[in-house]
Amino acid sequence: MDGETYAEARDRLAAALDRLAALAAAREEPRVGEAARSLRRKLAEERFVVVVAGEFKRGKTTFVNALLGADLLPTAVVLLTSIVTAVGWAPEPRARVVFLDGRSEDVPPEELARYITERGNPGNRLRVARAEVGFPAEALRDGVLLVDTPGVGSVYAHNTEAARAFLPEADAAIFLTSADPPISGSEVAFLREVREETARMLFVLNKVDQLAGADREEALAFTADVVARTVGHPVQVHPVSARRALLARLVGDRAELEASGLPAFERAFRDLLLREKGAALLASVAAGARRLIADLRNSVEVEVRSAELPAEELDRRLAEMDRVFEEARGAARDIGALLERETRDLLRRVEADLDAFAEQETQVLLREALGIIDGAADLRGVAGEVSRRVEELLRRHVEAWRAEEERQVGEAFRAATARFVERAEGIARGTIRLCGEALGLELDVADVPTGIASGRAFGFSFFEAPTILGSILPDVRPFLPRRMAERLLRKEAEERIASLVDRHRGRLRWHLAQRLDRARRELESGLRERLEATIQSLRSGAERAREERGRSAERLRALREERERAIAELEDLRAALDAVDRAGTGAG
Repeated sequence: MDGETYAEARDRLAAALDRLAALAAAREEPRVGEAARSLRRKLAEERFVVVVAGEFKRGKTTFVNALLGADLLPTAVVLLTSIVTAVGWAPEPRARVVFLDGRSEDVPPEELARYITERGNPGNRLRVARAEVGFPAEALRDGVLLVDTPGVGSVYAHNTEAARAFLPEADAAIFLTSADPPISGSEVAFLREVREETARMLFVLNKVDQLAGADREEALAFTADVVARTVGHPVQVHPVSARRALLARLVGDRAELEASGLPAFERAFRDLLLREKGAALLASVAAGARRLIADLRNSVEVEVRSAELPAEELDRRLAEMDRVFEEARGAARDIGALLERETRDLLRRVEADLDAFAEQETQVLLREALGIIDGAADLRGVAGEVSRRVEELLRRHVEAWRAEEERQVGEAFRAATARFVERAEGIARGTIRLCGEALGLELDVADVPTGIASGRAFGFSFFEAPTILGSILPDVRPFLPRRMAERLLRKEAEERIASLVDRHRGRLRWHLAQRLDRARRELESGLRERLEATIQSLRSGAERAREERGRSAERLRALREERERAIAELEDLRAALDAVDRAGTGAG
């Protein structure tokens, strides 16, 4: 699916939802109408978060500016980006700075360098959390949120931390390196981390204008080989000169822009991102629309059938339907209780895993710290070295553990709850079937999707935490015998490492508990809402028929004609959704 086909499919789906909402209004079905409008908003507001990642001074910010077609984000020889900056579509250029304490401040885009660069905001002394920029660029129109991250591997450790911390929020990543110098070992290590966080990746070899002929081809082949071996499969690396592309866009030189390699990358970007993420969005919204169509059709069928029944017979059948509804609600409550118990069991597993991880990690970090202390010729400055090494190791180990634990917990949640989803679907189907039998009708049925909540990415507290050993006896240590000073350092290391590990164990537990609880509540709410929607669609048609008892033969004929028109419209909407599905899964 190329960008144009995706846009057409999205517009077709939006039009179908508008028609569905209008039909629901005409049928006086406000629940269906609001649900259709909610799906419409989801379609319009969905964002594709694309992170541009790589080592410092590879030209990431220039690359982002080239995609935007404007010299928007600050660049310079040593003007290192130090703050995550997200750029989304807006009708006019604008910028907002969000601080770590939750405050936000609108600023002119030309003043961003004061907040997001190492020169303007050294060591993040302004306590900036992120910058949010709006710009009217075509590259952003399909809901793309382009994120420029600080480069890893610079002398500023907090830049590397900021880049890594944002990776779990990405739907896709653009990994950017450059031709001179070639991709390094540290970049390969970072690429492995990026690969663990997102399966959707594109690769760019920037600054190819610095090489020519055989040198350029050799650099491209070398980079593709290294990247392929790192990610485990063949890849396409796009040769680009971001600087050349930006200049070409600024002056409107189409030939120079094409020669820069950026348009070829942009075509691959739209194809990959919108094929995968866009198709998933279209499928999800279309599935929701199908459920609403089924509900609305059932309401229409029930109303017509109820209108045809004698009053006494209708009351008897409605009473039977109410009995079915109450039994279905009772079964749904039972599922909710079992689902909560299953989630508690999963959390106990997480706690056991955390205890084992914390115990092992404490010993690993303590061995590392004591090794540094024992091997130091001079104890002055050793506390800072221990702090840096322990934090680096803990961060890396927590990242790896958290990623694997989330994967395992997600799989366990889906496996544990699959049978509850199946039972809930069975209850909904059974409710529809029994009500259909009570009225002598064959009614529509729809399914319910599930999955673990995506949740907010886990963040580290190192940036705000004091150093582990930085304040240990600063005034008296020089006057103590080495053995006594060493003993104090070892004792302090044991206490601080235990405290640091325990703090992160608590934060990990809270994070995973929140994700599990959110997943349970979202699933339970979805199952309950689906059942109530089923009940409401069945009840509304019958209630409407009961309110207009004693219809004339002419009114009944008109009602049947309305039914035929509504059914035809609903089938037409289904056909439109089928077309959306074909566009969403096509190869373009």
